[in-house]
Amino acid sequence: MSEKETNGKESYVLLQTIYDNLPVGLELYDSEGNLTEINRAGMAMMGVTDKKNMLGINIFQNPNIPDDMKDRLRQGENVRFTVGYDFNLAREKYYPTTHTGMRHLEITVSVVKQNNGGIDKYIFVAQDVTTTVQVEKELRQNKQKTELAMKASGFALWEFDTLKQVFLAENEPLNNYDKTRPLDLEAYYANMHEADLPQAHRAGRLMLEGRDKSFTIDVRLRFPGKSEWQYCTVNGVPYEKDATGKVVKYVGFRKDNTELEKRKQLQEKILNSIPLPIHIKDVEDNFRYVFCNEESQRMFDTHEGETVYNIIDQQQGKQMQKTDLEVFTTGKPYLGLERITLKDGRVYDTIVRKNIIYDGDKRLLLNIRWDQSLQNELKRRAKVLSISMEAMDAYTWFFEPQKGRVSFGEGFDKIGRDASEVNSLEKFLACIHPDDRELFAGTLEEVGHHDSGEWKVEYRIDLRGNGVYEWWETRGVLETSILNDAPYQYVSGMSINIEAHKQAELTLLKNKEELDKLIRQNELVLNNTNSGLAYIDKDYIVQWENISMCSASLSYEAYKKGVHCYESAHNRRTPCENCVMQRAMQSRQMEQIQFRLSNKRAIEVLATPVFNDGHTLDGIVIRVDDITERERMIEELRQAKLLAEQSDKLKSAFLANMSHEIRTPLNAIVGFSDLLMTTEDKDEREEYMHIIHTNNELLLKLISDILDLSKLEAGSVELKYEDFNLSEYFNDLASSMKQRVTNPNVRLIAVNPYCTCRVKSDKNRIAQVITNYVTNAIKYTPKGFIEMGYEQVDEGIRLYVKDSGIGIAEEKKVKVFHRFEKLDEFAQGTGLGLSICKAITEAMGGSVGFESTYGEGSQFWAILPCDPEILDATPEEARTVAARHALDKTPAFSAKRPTILIAEDITSNFLLISALLRRHFNVLHALNGREAVEMAKNNPPDLILMDMKMPEMDGLTATAEIRKFRPNLPIVALTAHAFESDKTAALRAGCNEYLVKPIDKARLMAVLRKFCRNVPGLPEG
Repeated sequence: MSEKETNGKESYVLLQTIYDNLPVGLELYDSEGNLTEINRAGMAMMGVTDKKNMLGINIFQNPNIPDDMKDRLRQGENVRFTVGYDFNLAREKYYPTTHTGMRHLEITVSVVKQNNGGIDKYIFVAQDVTTTVQVEKELRQNKQKTELAMKASGFALWEFDTLKQVFLAENEPLNNYDKTRPLDLEAYYANMHEADLPQAHRAGRLMLEGRDKSFTIDVRLRFPGKSEWQYCTVNGVPYEKDATGKVVKYVGFRKDNTELEKRKQLQEKILNSIPLPIHIKDVEDNFRYVFCNEESQRMFDTHEGETVYNIIDQQQGKQMQKTDLEVFTTGKPYLGLERITLKDGRVYDTIVRKNIIYDGDKRLLLNIRWDQSLQNELKRRAKVLSISMEAMDAYTWFFEPQKGRVSFGEGFDKIGRDASEVNSLEKFLACIHPDDRELFAGTLEEVGHHDSGEWKVEYRIDLRGNGVYEWWETRGVLETSILNDAPYQYVSGMSINIEAHKQAELTLLKNKEELDKLIRQNELVLNNTNSGLAYIDKDYIVQWENISMCSASLSYEAYKKGVHCYESAHNRRTPCENCVMQRAMQSRQMEQIQFRLSNKRAIEVLATPVFNDGHTLDGIVIRVDDITERERMIEELRQAKLLAEQSDKLKSAFLANMSHEIRTPLNAIVGFSDLLMTTEDKDEREEYMHIIHTNNELLLKLISDILDLSKLEAGSVELKYEDFNLSEYFNDLASSMKQRVTNPNVRLIAVNPYCTCRVKSDKNRIAQVITNYVTNAIKYTPKGFIEMGYEQVDEGIRLYVKDSGIGIAEEKKVKVFHRFEKLDEFAQGTGLGLSICKAITEAMGGSVGFESTYGEGSQFWAILPCDPEILDATPEEARTVAARHALDKTPAFSAKRPTILIAEDITSNFLLISALLRRHFNVLHALNGREAVEMAKNNPPDLILMDMKMPEMDGLTATAEIRKFRPNLPIVALTAHAFESDKTAALRAGCNEYLVKPIDKARLMAVLRKFCRNVPGLPEG
């Protein structure tokens, strides 16, 4: 055998030896995952004695290998994992094993690959880590137990890195118990009591400077979730140093002593509540006081950390320390008398008890003293008590429930009753008034059900035995002690005669009931007024208020009882400047202010000063009213008054206008009727009859307009719809309108565009609309043309009247269709025509409108809803109708007759007056006041008959102008204005007489005879 073969064989043997003796399991799987080899450690680990029982098993079928590990192995990855290996499952589904239960295996798999990258083998190295896992589990559990113990005991462990300047702490509430979360010094300072910060800062600086020194401090910290300060002791020691010896890490713990501190504080409270001086000395520390209760501090001025020599002299101190040392050395308690003379001169005779107590292993000396002067004080007080009992008509008593026996003490001898007559509960109850007996016994029995308690009862009793029941009050205390090893109860107390007090109380109760009733009545009255009230003293503090109940407009805290008014009402710290209350204080009389809140409510505040008997200011009564509704009503009344005044003015204007408009035609009718009866001339009779007929129609239209408008506005007008030919009807209307045009300078043009236009509508209302439009145009067209017509539109039929008249000024256009509005007040008519047209058209479901240019003319239209049938429109049949009329009958002038100037703009009125006067007077005619002034100046008449309402210049103005140059010329007002105010105005302007239309011929002739004498043939009337 060659050396090479020998070496190879030796290497194989060596490897095989190592393989078989490895302390870990070693398994070899082929590329398909089948087991081809396993060492002895692996077999022992898997619980197999015969290798044949395992060879050939497939690793990918092993139920204990996680699926994700199997996937990674198939991908050719090297893996390492720890798995809980269930041998029961392996024996059932994988291979025979002698092991049972669960073990933990740490498995490392290395994949051996071929040259082409494919998987050649899997090498499994397995190690049983069951013990390690269990140890780690126990460590985790122990750690958890430690953490729980730390939490339960209030311990926190910490380390401080001076380089990073941060803490890492366990069981630390401030890092939410996350030991990986670092905390800096500021985090602790921010949660520390302010009084403890100085010593904490010193400890912090010690660590930041890296000083090799330990420390212990007591601080108070506030932890998350706890409202109280936690009392903690913090210990720190150097743990790690750098090369220079500077400490770079400190470790320590923090102990939560809160519960201990609370118990300590409780003990101190208990000791401080004992009315005896108690102090504790540390004999080994030069007899220093380690505790002094409040009574000890009060009586002897002792303080912790001091010695007895701070309060008494050397000689007394040494004597006292001698007994202290004896007790401390022997351990035997001491009870004796000690006189203490303090350095400030006070002297106490005390009984003192001294004995040993322990604080852990520490021996301390407890001193308890009783002031002997208390006994003397008790004697003195007993004497005072006896005197007091007699003065108060009271006595003390002692009751033993188990025996039912009552004993009496101080004061009972003054009652005048033998105690043996009432020395039992049964006898005592017999003396009590029957109505109060059950109450007395029941309350006493109730107290007896407890181990301790207080008893108080009021009752009537014939205690003196004279048949007179008096009111008494008994107070007692039940106490329980031990007598002969058994509970023993007794009640002691005092009874006092309250007869006088009770009678006074009953009187007071009666008075209080009456007062409460009166207060309730007053508050009921005050709270049911519409005003909120408050009483505020001179320091601006609200003493009483009901504003919150009576004034919903104000905040319920606007005036808050017990608070400064300027604070609750205005959120101020000082009184309001120039407030109504200040003004009332200064003026000493009622002051008032009004303002509006942000919610627009109107508020009125009245401040009335209140004075006491000395006439000095005591306070201010504030009355707060929400006057929003009142202000609204006042405004409504003001508006209503304005409307009423406007309505009254409109009514007066309407009556005056109607009076004038009615009297104008009536004047002509009455006057020419009189003339008709006296004239024989045929032509005159026909002319008079024509004038009368014309004015009859004018008067009839006036009245019809008023009645029509009234019906239209009341909604009572009836519309009579019928089928008719509008074309034929329009021609008839045009002929009728032609008769109305009497001005020779005006042409009437009628445009009828259709031969036949059948509609269903109210023909009379159509005629009324057209007539009013044309009549209106006639009034305001001095020359040119008036065109009337109609046409079909989408909505139905459009009626229109166009003229070349004076037009309408811009400022008057808004009033065109208003009632009683006359754009020219000198034109005849009621001012109702256009408003009637509007009302009729709207009643028929249509609309009206107009276009007008001032100085050029106007066009008015009305659209009436209907469905017209049109046949053969014939524009050539449009007609032009012109009508001219002139009246010129001027009587001849005579120099022998007086001349009368008639200033009158209505032709019919002038003709009437002229007919009455022309036989006896020369007659001149002025169409307006301006012409009358010129004629009076250039050709003065003997008398002027002056109308008051005329264009260009009215009669009042003309009269005033004439009086400037003809002061004695007789001027007689002859007008349709019949009101007394009109007459007064005319006479004040300069008229000599005032005549009202219709003309009273007799009255007219009487006035003419007065001013024009010697007129031959002038009739009497």
